[in-house]
Amino acid sequence: MNVQIPANFSPAVDRLITEGRFRDAGEIVAEGIKLVLMREELERDVQAGLDDLDAGNRIEAKKVYAEARRRIKAIEDGRAQ
Repeated sequence: MNVQIPANFSPAVDRLITEGRFRDAGEIVAEGIKLVLMREELERDVQAGLDDLDAGNRIEAKKVYAEARRRIKAIEDGRAQ
């Protein structure tokens, strides 16, 4: 698959490669797709939580924060779910 990088993103792509953060534009595009999928999952999780609240289901705040910290750590460690 060939992907056309918009001209206004070219300087950022070049910088990311020059800085050694990515080997090529394909890696950057793959990371972008990964982030979009993660955002979609987050949006689904947030909506599910809001639906639970609307239904009267509650979870103790301490448990919510512990789970949020666990998920953040997984993302930081590259183990995103």
